Amino acid sequence: MLSDLLMRDEKLFVLLNTILSNRIFDFLFPLITDVDSWIVPAGIAIWFFYRKEKKKALFILGLSILLVAITDPICVRILKPFFHRLRPCHPSMVIDQVHYLMGRKTSYSFPSAHAMNIFAQAALFSGFYPKRWGYFFGFACIIGFSRIYVGVHYPLDVFFGAIFGACCGWLLFIIGQKIIKRKPGIQNV
Repeated sequence: MLSDLLMRDEKLFVLLNTILSNRIFDFLFPLITDVDSWIVPAGIAIWFFYRKEKKKALFILGLSILLVAITDPICVRILKPFFHRLRPCHPSMVIDQVHYLMGRKTSYSFPSAHAMNIFAQAALFSGFYPKRWGYFFGFACIIGFSRIYVGVHYPLDVFFGAIFGACCGWLLFIIGQKIIKRKPGIQNV
């Protein structure tokens, strides 16, 4: 049963990786999936956010940093070595019709740390800004899809990374709400 699921996952990967292939996506998705390309836009967003709601911005930023400090090591140091699923771009896994835009990688694939981290952030921010949940999760879905498009993750890697990350983000939001209720200095967060 597991081998059948993995075979279907590989077929879906090939379909998603190849059917939408075009020069525009080939240019955009490597930029979208590269964490370094988000440093400046994230910094600008934090600055605008901080100018408007200082206490809330600092509190959420602290939770956001804590969240990555939790989800990333859990994914990279515990889950990936436990499942040790090879990436579709691993040299021994290369599929002819697939295009690999990020080169070959020998690290493990399951679950996707990018998906886990971005969906954790989407859940956390959606908790604080429920009217904007569609933007947060829409952005997270684009990041998740980019991992498949550039050839570094199977769909199930992204799906389970997203589920685990969203659960972690929501849990930290609930904990954050409890802190807000107990600390008089941050009541208006």
